[in-house]
Amino acid sequence: MNIVHISNIPRSININEFISEKIIDWSIDIEFIYGSNFKNTKLLRDLVEVICLELWIPSKEIPIFILIVDELNNNAIEYWTEEGWYNKLRVKCAKSADSISIIIEVEDTGKWKKHKNALEMETLRAHQLKLWYNWHKSIRWRGLFMIIFNTVDRLYFKNTKLGWLIVWIKKKIKFDMLNCNLTK
Repeated sequence: MNIVHISNIPRSININEFISEKIIDWSIDIEFIYGSNFKNTKLLRDLVEVICLELWIPSKEIPIFILIVDELNNNAIEYWTEEGWYNKLRVKCAKSADSISIIIEVEDTGKWKKHKNALEMETLRAHQLKLWYNWHKSIRWRGLFMIIFNTVDRLYFKNTKLGWLIVWIKKKIKFDMLNCNLTK
């Protein structure tokens, strides 16, 4: 896995070249470590967009992955990690015989009063499932449960050894959906 501290990425970097160097045989396994604040959001979006473009993900799917990263990142910052701590964004893509599987994870440091663990998140998901994700009297939690859940194949929650939360998604894109010849 490539580990990149966002604060070490020079502003003058060519993001396309930087990401292209990390992709081997249609696969990437990269972790971005970043301070828990909204200043890093644009760069994270740009990095995910370039990963999608380099893997020739269909253009209609790219905004979905950017939305996913935004929602997971924003939740980690807003609900789970105090400013001054850090979060991790992991992007893993792997080619199989007929598809590319994409896993996106965001790990928080669980240092905030509203922090939830995986069991509490599963309980929230079960509650929202009972409501069929269509009734919500709060503006909170809609993104994760109403948008993300309905755009991915799987939405997972797990705890780290330190009790911090990892929220991750998995989405598979069949080659017949891709706009390319995969002999790149």
